[in-house]
Amino acid sequence: DQMVINDLMKIPGFTLIQDQVSVTGAAVFVSEATSERLTVILANRLPLEEQSGTDLIYFNETFHSFVMVQYKAMEKGTDEQVGYRPSNDRNLVKEIARMDALLASIQACAPNRSHDGYRLTDNPFFLKLCSRLVFNPDDIGLVSGMYLPLDYWKLLVQSPRVQGPRGGLRVTFENAGRHFDNSSFTTIVSKAWVGTTPSQSDVLREAIRQTTETGKA
Repeated sequence: DQMVINDLMKIPGFTLIQDQVSVTGAAVFVSEATSERLTVILANRLPLEEQSGTDLIYFNETFHSFVMVQYKAMEKGTDEQVGYRPSNDRNLVKEIARMDALLASIQACAPNRSHDGYRLTDNPFFLKLCSRLVFNPDDIGLVSGMYLPLDYWKLLVQSPRVQGPRGGLRVTFENAGRHFDNSSFTTIVSKAWVGTTPSQSDVLREAIRQTTETGKA
């Protein structure tokens, strides 16, 4: 929960211009260098998490794109290496099922016809694996971790690279292969290189609004 709240209120290179977390669960940021606006919405432990399977929802107001992130804590093993064990997480399967269901729904939207709506991938879901740490209130950055696209995650957990000698899975910084760090994730989200297309975002924005107002996913 602390990791999610930290990232809800901090985006490197962006200035917080509206803190509505206590009212609507959202914070609005504007880029310090350009004009992009990002709204970050808290879904963790709320009906929005039941709807999306994620903890934080980023909405790029400039390019009309949603990106959604599920957070997972990495624990230190007996070998002192930090990793995440999917088999120890009873919620992961249900969360991914919710992501897949929502993705299937919005893929029925009209295809994009605008250059501003272009995405490298229109799958808006990511997992962020983070090491448990002692928080420094003076830290102005996102929690250290690695962002993995959902499609990449599904391939990664099928790889022998993340399997232990007894068949268990453990994903670490060393065996994940590739990931987006905080800086690269902020870039692709702020420029909407990934995320939902404008037509998908119109449908999703209304669904999120109704869930927030009614308290029902």
